Amino acid sequence: MKKISILIALMLCITIGGVYATWTYTQTTDVADESVGAAMNLTGVAYAGSYGTYEIDKSTLALTIDPKNGTTHTTALQVAGEIVVTFTPSNVAPVEIKESGVPTTFSFTLSNDAWTFDDTHGEGSKNVIALTHSGSHDVVWQSQDDGTFTFTLSAADIAEHLDLTEFVLDTKTLYDDYTVALRGGQIVFSVTDGSTAGAASN
Repeated sequence: MKKISILIALMLCITIGGVYATWTYTQTTDVADESVGAAMNLTGVAYAGSYGTYEIDKSTLALTIDPKNGTTHTTALQVAGEIVVTFTPSNVAPVEIKESGVPTTFSFTLSNDAWTFDDTHGEGSKNVIALTHSGSHDVVWQSQDDGTFTFTLSAADIAEHLDLTEFVLDTKTLYDDYTVALRGGQIVFSVTDGSTAGAASN
């Protein structure tokens, strides 16, 4: 039998908007335009004869940007909700996999290494966001009564991995430009068992 790698990547979209506060600008009679970005993802993958399947649930997760506390126009990331990873062992998986889950790591990466923005009117671009914990991190599974295994990253856990650069969006034009810049990249959350597809296993 071949042990085939299991890798799932999930794209997370950051939006700018008023969750805890409101971006306020001086205006007369015009109603402020509004837009949000949404990530598209393929559904999961399963290999015949593999140890099982992963499922990532981010239905409660929201990454939004509000004015930083004590400011009116400085960006600050707000994270709410969680990411839940579920591993479902295959009925042909070894006993140790069914009892303990498959060894797994998770990681955060950026889809665009040149994801930048300039709020200083041409004086220089800076990265929109940086990752504070690069590389892979071990998943600690929690066994469930139905035979599956779950791993949960809370909002606080997720926030520890992300470092949003502060920009001052003191005009509606900068707000609109920043909204466009946010769509130039995404945060990718991945889980893997670390195996190479097609690697022989006895």
